[in-house]
Amino acid sequence: MLLQFALNEFSFLHSRSKYSVHHIVTLKVKVNEYCWFISISLDESCQHPFWKKSKEKEHKHKLVQTEEVMEKVRNLPQELLEDILSRLPYKSLMRFKCVCKYWYALFHDPLFLSRHLSNFVKSHNNSANSVLLRLSFPTILGDGLENYKLFSLSGFSAVETLVPKFNMLSTKFQISGHCNGILCLSIDYWPRSKEVLLYNPATREFRCLPDTAIRLKPSALALAVGMGYDPFTDDYKVIRIWKVDAHRNGGVFSTNWVEEYALSADSWTMLHNTNAENFLFGIDCFAMCFRRTYYWWAFSREDKGSVILALDMEDEVFQRVPMPPHVDIIEPDGRSLTVWNDSISLICCAFHGSTPSIDIWVMDGFGAEGSWTRLQTIKHLREEPKPLVFWKGNELLMEMVCGKIKSYNVDTQEFKDVIITEHTVPHSSQAVNYVATTVSLNGGGNYLI
Repeated sequence: MLLQFALNEFSFLHSRSKYSVHHIVTLKVKVNEYCWFISISLDESCQHPFWKKSKEKEHKHKLVQTEEVMEKVRNLPQELLEDILSRLPYKSLMRFKCVCKYWYALFHDPLFLSRHLSNFVKSHNNSANSVLLRLSFPTILGDGLENYKLFSLSGFSAVETLVPKFNMLSTKFQISGHCNGILCLSIDYWPRSKEVLLYNPATREFRCLPDTAIRLKPSALALAVGMGYDPFTDDYKVIRIWKVDAHRNGGVFSTNWVEEYALSADSWTMLHNTNAENFLFGIDCFAMCFRRTYYWWAFSREDKGSVILALDMEDEVFQRVPMPPHVDIIEPDGRSLTVWNDSISLICCAFHGSTPSIDIWVMDGFGAEGSWTRLQTIKHLREEPKPLVFWKGNELLMEMVCGKIKSYNVDTQEFKDVIITEHTVPHSSQAVNYVATTVSLNGGGNYLI
């Protein structure tokens, strides 16, 4: 009996202090089968109000079976049931939420969602088999404008994903960070502003961030936005860097102001003494956030060269990260800072001989105290690609000069084409690792329909 077997699995798991992966997977399969049976029964009752006698008898039998299943599920220890459900992937939760009112309420409970997120972080360990691609396509009108779209990539075929529209005048947006299934999207409103929103593609919930609380002159320019997650405070934060004109000794010079948004407070706060005035920040220079530290590309006023900056959430001061030896990363399209095997990795284009190559560096440690080791060089490339991000453990996504997206396996040293269902070739791509989660944006958000 399928039901009795699953209940035995529940009892076995309840008797263990730690659940094995095998039993969690087995139980997930059984619960899926029950929910499929329940959903079929409920669908039939809703879609077929008038049954022939034979169908009526069959339908009543199914409803009785459904009630028996739900009664035995309800009799399971609540702590055990919630613990197991908190370990299931997001897609399973979304499927199970319609089984009963209790499960629906549970999957929207903040404590359960926090527990589910904690299990998610432990199991994925900063790696993902899925990627979100932001690609740019020329419009069919040939007017020089571009359409920006978001694609989900789990295999080697990309599927378009819905994204909130900032306004009706432009589809251009930038991925300005991501964490725990939440994206930070920004769009330029020249001459000075950047509209920012947080978006969960899995739940389709998004939240527009409020305007800055800083009194700015008309000449001020929003340069870059970056997002991260602080596990100490269980809060999502966004950093925005402004270029402003200041006066000194009768002259005018440019400096940088930094502000921080906290989702819990839904407001911006000015950060002081960040050391940002000693560097020049370019447009959209945010690289990533890893272990409570934001990483940025910048240009040193003192050394007149490219640098990587680390902004720790604790001290909130920009510090220089040591560069790998003999590395020049001035060209933005020839570099990528990402996470590979739970370490910071710098991927940059180089020339070893007369042909383009890609060097893969890994940082020992993190932040301003880290040091670099070159792990691999991809040599003899036909063209100089734009490195994007690692995924599937050992696959490196990159954008070729022609605009095509390819995936390179660092073990087999083979390229694979990524299939994109568009009639035109994309360019100006971004890529971030992604796993769907149930993270909510603290209410007050909107939903895509």
